[in-house]
Amino acid sequence: MRFEKGCFLWLFLIGFVLCIASDGYAEDASHQSAQDELYNKAIALKDVGDGRAALDIFEKLENDSRENQIRHTDILVEESIIMKGMNMPAWATKAKEAGYKIKLLYKANYAEYNYWLVYAKYCALVNNERDVYGALKRMFYFKPNYVENYIAKGLLYTYLAKNTEASETISSPVIGYTNETVSKDNSVRYSRGREAKEAFQTALNNSALSDGRKAYVHYKMGELEINVLSDMDEAMRNWKKTVALSPESAYGKSASALLSKNE
Repeated sequence: MRFEKGCFLWLFLIGFVLCIASDGYAEDASHQSAQDELYNKAIALKDVGDGRAALDIFEKLENDSRENQIRHTDILVEESIIMKGMNMPAWATKAKEAGYKIKLLYKANYAEYNYWLVYAKYCALVNNERDVYGALKRMFYFKPNYVENYIAKGLLYTYLAKNTEASETISSPVIGYTNETVSKDNSVRYSRGREAKEAFQTALNNSALSDGRKAYVHYKMGELEINVLSDMDEAMRNWKKTVALSPESAYGKSASALLSKNE
């Protein structure tokens, strides 16, 4: 009888501990989901031109993400990108902090896909095309058939193209371009833009891509066409596809406004 009571007590205690652990895991998962939702909202706000609102969210996420150092560093990079775009001098200090953290995280996270994604974004921020190229190679190595790799490449090369410095004349031979007399077709800006467009098109050809992500890619391609490749017709065509695929999303609404403005 004493043995049965002891067994019952142990079973009760084990069940109690498992129940607490389960609640803890559920709470952690719920917290992470909420964090991811806020992160995606901030990215969307950045993309549609509301940098101040995006920064407000990222600043909150920065304080809440210190336990996940890769995510924390990613947020620092995103903040730097927004601040640089808004001509805020403090972007350089924020970027320097991100760069320092990237160096510290290298050894422990060399085999982590997300580390290389953050590193690639940082290199684009500081206009280091050679290392963007190298980081992308690592991303494709760790996830060779991952469609998001092509979207990331498109975004990175769009950013590089838009922020091409005046001192750059033609594209680096490091990524397969040759030195020739400068023209539109082989300028740094245009070549980076073509690289971005090819990556986006590859992503769109992947049957695994959801309509929501297709809408996003078309929105970014529209920006690329008008801001880098100077093709208004292609920009309009892409934004119309965004509206058709996801009319109620932030990208669909922004694309609709851009179509009304430019028609």
